[in-house]
Amino acid sequence: MSLESKSYVDFLKWKSYANWQIPKEPVLEVSALNPLCGDEVKLYYQDLGNKKVKILAVSGESCSICSAALGFLYKNQSHFEITSFSTYLTERKKILEGKESSLFGDLEELSFLEAVKSHPSRHKCALLPWQTLLKIIEVNHDPRT
Repeated sequence: MSLESKSYVDFLKWKSYANWQIPKEPVLEVSALNPLCGDEVKLYYQDLGNKKVKILAVSGESCSICSAALGFLYKNQSHFEITSFSTYLTERKKILEGKESSLFGDLEELSFLEAVKSHPSRHKCALLPWQTLLKIIEVNHDPRT
Protein backbone atom coordinates (compact mmCIF):
# COMPACT_ATOMS: atom_id res chain seq x y z
CA MET A 1 0.00 0.00 0.00
CA SER A 2 1.49 3.33 -0.99
CA LEU A 3 1.24 6.59 0.86
CA GLU A 4 -0.58 8.06 -2.10
CA SER A 5 -3.34 5.44 -1.78
CA LYS A 6 -4.24 6.69 1.68
CA SER A 7 -7.02 9.19 1.38
CA TYR A 8 -7.04 12.68 2.77
CA VAL A 9 -10.05 11.60 4.84
CA ASP A 10 -7.97 8.91 6.58
CA PHE A 11 -5.30 11.42 7.59
CA LEU A 12 -7.90 13.87 8.88
CA LYS A 13 -9.58 11.09 10.86
CA TRP A 14 -6.28 10.00 12.38
CA LYS A 15 -5.34 13.59 13.20
CA SER A 16 -8.72 14.04 14.92
CA TYR A 17 -7.86 11.35 17.50
CA ALA A 18 -5.82 13.96 19.36
CA ASN A 19 -6.97 16.85 21.52
CA TRP A 20 -5.63 19.93 19.71
CA GLN A 21 -6.99 22.44 22.27
CA ILE A 22 -4.12 23.96 24.24
CA PRO A 23 -4.92 23.59 27.95
CA LYS A 24 -5.89 26.79 29.74
CA GLU A 25 -4.53 25.60 33.08
CA PRO A 26 -0.76 25.49 33.60
CA VAL A 27 0.68 22.13 32.50
CA LEU A 28 4.06 20.78 31.55
CA GLU A 29 5.01 20.92 27.90
CA VAL A 30 7.73 19.69 25.61
CA SER A 31 8.36 20.43 21.96
CA ALA A 32 10.48 19.19 19.08
CA LEU A 33 11.25 20.38 15.59
CA ASN A 34 12.23 18.49 12.46
CA PRO A 35 14.65 20.98 10.87
CA LEU A 36 14.54 19.15 7.52
CA CYS A 37 10.87 19.86 6.84
CA GLY A 38 9.80 22.33 9.53
CA ASP A 39 7.37 20.03 11.35
CA GLU A 40 6.92 21.23 14.92
CA VAL A 41 5.23 19.22 17.66
CA LYS A 42 4.21 20.21 21.20
CA LEU A 43 2.93 17.83 23.85
CA TYR A 44 1.08 19.16 26.88
CA TYR A 45 1.19 16.70 29.71
CA GLN A 46 0.76 15.97 33.38
CA ASP A 47 3.28 14.04 35.47
CA LEU A 48 1.16 11.51 37.37
CA GLY A 49 3.99 10.29 39.58
CA ASN A 50 5.03 6.64 39.72
CA LYS A 51 6.88 7.23 36.43
CA LYS A 52 3.66 7.83 34.50
CA VAL A 53 2.71 10.73 32.25
CA LYS A 54 -0.67 11.65 30.79
CA ILE A 55 -0.80 13.55 27.51
CA LEU A 56 -3.51 16.22 27.83
CA ALA A 57 -3.25 17.85 24.41
CA VAL A 58 -1.03 18.38 21.38
CA SER A 59 -0.25 21.29 19.09
CA GLY A 60 2.11 22.34 16.36
CA GLU A 61 2.43 22.97 12.66
CA SER A 62 3.14 19.77 10.80
CA CYS A 63 2.42 17.76 7.69
CA SER A 64 -0.47 15.32 7.49
CA ILE A 65 1.78 12.35 8.32
CA CYS A 66 3.14 13.95 11.48
CA SER A 67 -0.36 15.14 12.49
CA ALA A 68 -1.76 11.63 12.00
CA ALA A 69 1.08 10.20 14.12
CA LEU A 70 0.21 12.74 16.83
CA GLY A 71 -3.38 11.52 16.67
CA PHE A 72 -2.24 7.94 17.24
CA LEU A 73 0.08 8.95 20.08
CA TYR A 74 -2.84 10.63 21.83
CA LYS A 75 -5.39 7.91 21.01
CA ASN A 76 -3.40 4.85 22.00
CA GLN A 77 -2.10 5.94 25.36
CA SER A 78 -3.49 8.24 27.99
CA HIS A 79 -1.03 7.15 30.66
CA PHE A 80 2.48 6.53 29.36
CA GLU A 81 5.09 4.64 31.36
CA ILE A 82 8.25 6.76 31.37
CA THR A 83 10.36 3.61 31.43
CA SER A 84 8.76 2.53 28.12
CA PHE A 85 9.18 5.78 26.14
CA SER A 86 12.20 4.42 24.28
CA THR A 87 10.32 1.21 23.45
CA TYR A 88 7.35 3.11 22.00
CA LEU A 89 9.72 4.84 19.56
CA THR A 90 11.90 1.79 18.82
CA GLU A 91 8.95 -0.46 17.96
CA ARG A 92 7.58 2.07 15.48
CA LYS A 93 11.03 2.45 13.92
CA LYS A 94 11.16 -1.34 13.51
CA ILE A 95 7.92 -1.35 11.53
CA LEU A 96 9.14 1.46 9.29
CA GLU A 97 12.36 -0.49 8.69
CA GLY A 98 10.38 -3.63 7.77
CA LYS A 99 11.25 -5.53 10.95
CA GLU A 100 8.92 -7.45 13.28
CA SER A 101 7.37 -5.50 16.16
CA SER A 102 5.55 -6.84 19.18
CA LEU A 103 4.08 -3.53 20.32
CA PHE A 104 0.95 -3.27 18.22
CA GLY A 105 -2.67 -3.94 18.90
CA ASP A 106 -3.94 -0.95 16.90
CA LEU A 107 -4.56 -2.10 13.33
CA GLU A 108 -5.24 1.45 12.14
CA GLU A 109 -1.86 2.69 13.31
CA LEU A 110 -0.21 -0.38 11.82
CA SER A 111 -1.91 0.40 8.49
CA PHE A 112 -0.67 3.99 8.73
CA LEU A 113 2.92 2.91 9.44
CA GLU A 114 2.79 0.33 6.63
CA ALA A 115 1.75 3.11 4.24
CA VAL A 116 4.62 5.35 5.40
CA LYS A 117 7.17 2.49 5.35
CA SER A 118 7.83 2.70 1.61
CA HIS A 119 8.65 6.42 1.88
CA PRO A 120 11.91 6.64 3.90
CA SER A 121 12.04 10.42 3.51
CA ARG A 122 8.82 10.63 5.54
CA HIS A 123 9.84 8.33 8.43
CA LYS A 124 10.98 11.31 10.51
CA CYS A 125 7.53 12.84 10.11
CA ALA A 126 5.86 9.71 11.49
CA LEU A 127 8.35 9.40 14.36
CA LEU A 128 8.59 13.03 15.50
CA PRO A 129 5.69 12.78 18.01
CA TRP A 130 7.30 9.72 19.61
CA GLN A 131 10.71 11.43 19.71
CA THR A 132 9.00 14.38 21.41
CA LEU A 133 7.53 12.03 24.00
CA LEU A 134 11.01 10.68 24.69
CA LYS A 135 12.21 14.26 25.20
CA ILE A 136 10.07 14.45 28.35
CA ILE A 137 12.72 12.36 30.08
CA GLU A 138 15.50 14.71 28.99
CA VAL A 139 13.61 17.83 30.03
CA ASN A 140 11.97 16.84 33.30
CA HIS A 141 13.35 13.61 34.67
CA ASP A 142 16.74 12.59 35.94
CA PRO A 143 17.72 9.58 33.76
CA ARG A 144 19.65 8.08 36.68
CA THR A 145 16.45 7.41 38.64
